[in-house]
Amino acid sequence: MKLNQKTDYALRILLYAATEAPRLVTAKEVAESYNITQANANQIVNVMKHKGYLVVQRGRYGGGFGLAKEPNEIHIGDLVRDMEPDMDLVQCFNLEKNTCPGIGTCKITGLMMEGLEAFITQMNTKTLADML
Repeated sequence: MKLNQKTDYALRILLYAATEAPRLVTAKEVAESYNITQANANQIVNVMKHKGYLVVQRGRYGGGFGLAKEPNEIHIGDLVRDMEPDMDLVQCFNLEKNTCPGIGTCKITGLMMEGLEAFITQMNTKTLADML
């Protein structure tokens, strides 16, 4: 399993916002700090705003974003689940795209699902506060 780069950037953005709190930070600052494009930073900030991780204040002067929750309330596993476009370890996780003839009789699906849940559960033992 490989997490997408946006999930990695999302964690970095949260870490940056947490270390600068209570000051609001900008996507430009984050982009420069982590050598990512400002467009990527803006896109990820927008997703995290809608997922409830960040609050955004618009404005040329004084605008920016900060944490919507305390760092100890942000679980890493939840962030991973929220940022990943899909968590399909095997094709049978997605019933719309599945072409496997073993659907319904194969035991791989259950094993992979257990592994994925174990991964998320383990990641949820840590919060953003633990990463600071």
